[in-house]
Amino acid sequence: MKMKITIPFKTPTINHLYWHRGNIKIMKKEAKELREEIERLVDKEIYNCEADYLRDKELQVTVEIYEVWHNLDGSIKKKDISNREKFLIDSVFDALGLNDKCIFDNRFIKKGDEEEEKAIITIREAINERV
Repeated sequence: MKMKITIPFKTPTINHLYWHRGNIKIMKKEAKELREEIERLVDKEIYNCEADYLRDKELQVTVEIYEVWHNLDGSIKKKDISNREKFLIDSVFDALGLNDKCIFDNRFIKKGDEEEEKAIITIREAINERV
């Protein structure tokens, strides 16, 4: 069983979503609004059974980020997808009632797309490869 969720817009990096006061990290208003939008996109009626099945299981999560990754000259743009990971995963998992402590296999993949910026998150039970 797997869930596939599409976030139909570009998600900002963690650097743009928080501000710091000393050692304290505080979520900006924009980040709170974005988290609420992601929660609205995750239709709990559709995903309820799948989320219940996956709850407390070891999970594999694959996130595909679609956008333009190269400059016009062919060089790679300075875009770090790992800075998007925590906020995106936390937002989706909170909306589904899942706990990110259950993620045992986590993959982020850059996919080129000049037409549409989006993220596709696939959540499934991890394949047990223990010996």
